[in-house]
Amino acid sequence: MTSLGKWARDTFGLGKGPVSVTVVARGADGRVSLLTVGEDRYALKQPFGAVDEEDVRREAAHLLHFARAGIEVPAQVSDGEGRYAVPVPAELGGGQARVARWVHGHAVGTETAGLSGQVGSLLGALHAVAPHSDEVASRWYTTMPAAPVWQDLLARSEGRPWARSLAARMPDLLHHADRVGRSGALRGPVVVSHRDLHPDNVLQAPDGSLRAIDWEDSGPTDVHRELAKVLVQWHVEGDRVDATGVAEAVSTYRVAGGQGRVETLDDFTMVLCSETNFLADQLRAALDPDLAEEHREPVLAEVEQALTAYVPTPDALLRVLRAASGR
Repeated sequence: MTSLGKWARDTFGLGKGPVSVTVVARGADGRVSLLTVGEDRYALKQPFGAVDEEDVRREAAHLLHFARAGIEVPAQVSDGEGRYAVPVPAELGGGQARVARWVHGHAVGTETAGLSGQVGSLLGALHAVAPHSDEVASRWYTTMPAAPVWQDLLARSEGRPWARSLAARMPDLLHHADRVGRSGALRGPVVVSHRDLHPDNVLQAPDGSLRAIDWEDSGPTDVHRELAKVLVQWHVEGDRVDATGVAEAVSTYRVAGGQGRVETLDDFTMVLCSETNFLADQLRAALDPDLAEEHREPVLAEVEQALTAYVPTPDALLRVLRAASGR
């Protein structure tokens, strides 16, 4: 029987060398393997759910733009028919597979200390060359679950391991929902960017600089709000804020050509929406009796992380705002 590696090699036209496949990461949306073909390396992605070919084609176009601008990105590889998301034969596990050029570096993960300057430079470089967009950002980044949604999720969570943590965060969640509901219009400019530049989606290259991977969520975003999102995701854990890191990231972001400025609490709308929408989705998955066992433990871990670390407190946002704006 043909192996998954040989199938991917032949389907995506990666040459004729010997192959190996090693799983290197498992995220909320799928698993990623290192696919070697001879001396060449690729990222083999297998999403847990079906992905739309047009969405992947749009992502490939975004990556091509940044690659042409001199940014190292995981450029997508298409098969012989021009497809980027290809059905995998049932005997090899089914689902879909995608292949991208391998980006060299080691995972950052939770080891973010001392990287504030690098992450500011990375985002600034992306924003400096990002194409302007007339598209409307998806609701994932502009709206968050309203109070009745959180109250329903809390009621359904009674007796579950996360129920006490969710109850403790309810005042913050309701406060954020009210703030997002009153947030103003985008200040712009709106550009195509990564939109999910948290530490798990970044590698540190051999020269110490950072590289963005996992571009599945790339699309239109307000530069001010994406800057605020990155500052929170790299320098905030619940109520703890690295104000010095925030200031350093903003400084290097500007040096690299970034146009964003964090000036009001409205600029945190993007991070509040994306983190709370993610939390709500993970809670729904955890409450689903039909969730496959292989996914249950990772989902429970994501719920706990979101409640304790990912969703910032209102006071933390105020401290980030002061550090970012120099007030």
